[in-house]
Amino acid sequence: MSDIVIQGANGVLGAAGMDGQDAAQSGANGQNGSYNKHDNPHCTSATNGQPGHNAPTTGESGGHGGAGENAFDFVLRCGEIVTQSIITILSQGGNGGSGGSGGHGGNGSTGGNAGQQASKCENSLPVALGGVGGSGSNAGHGGNGGNAGHGGDITVRYVTASMIQPVSGNSTGGVGGAGGPGGSGGVGGPGGVNGSKPGVPPSTASDGANGVSGTAGTPGTVGTSGNVSIQQVEHL
Repeated sequence: MSDIVIQGANGVLGAAGMDGQDAAQSGANGQNGSYNKHDNPHCTSATNGQPGHNAPTTGESGGHGGAGENAFDFVLRCGEIVTQSIITILSQGGNGGSGGSGGHGGNGSTGGNAGQQASKCENSLPVALGGVGGSGSNAGHGGNGGNAGHGGDITVRYVTASMIQPVSGNSTGGVGGAGGPGGSGGVGGPGGVNGSKPGVPPSTASDGANGVSGTAGTPGTVGTSGNVSIQQVEHL
């Protein structure tokens, strides 16, 4: 530990971004087809399932980390230094705050299932299709890390001392804040079930597209060191 510490305040952490909202409602299911021998044509086709809803909002980007503060300069001038051990002085710049995490994207909803054709119409009408799943939304980017504070200058002047080299000094810059991680893109909703025919395996419509994940924030810069000057002089 140092005897005298001049410490710059650390930067605050960036706020995390809010997640995007999920789609609240699935796509509507299609209506089943019907058969009526008195109608012309006899077969009424089943309808397709409706597409799933896209996620309504994206993830928010994380806030940037606050910058670390610079350490104050330290000046000591005295005629005589009396000490039994070396007096150590540390000037330390504050660390930058880490960037906030990006919010995750919202998820898309499921597409609606297709209606089924009436059994007497299966050979004359094509199968109805399920709805495509809704798309997930993009995620937020991570916030940038805050820049670090610089170390202050240390200046000591004395005329006499009880020991050789009575004072030592060290000035260092703070550490830059880490960039916040990007959020994960929202997941596309599953596709709805397609209509079926006897002997044909069931199938589904395409899933919705996934949202794009956010990128990580940029780290903050490292603080620079201050100048250290400790000298014995003839007079102040």
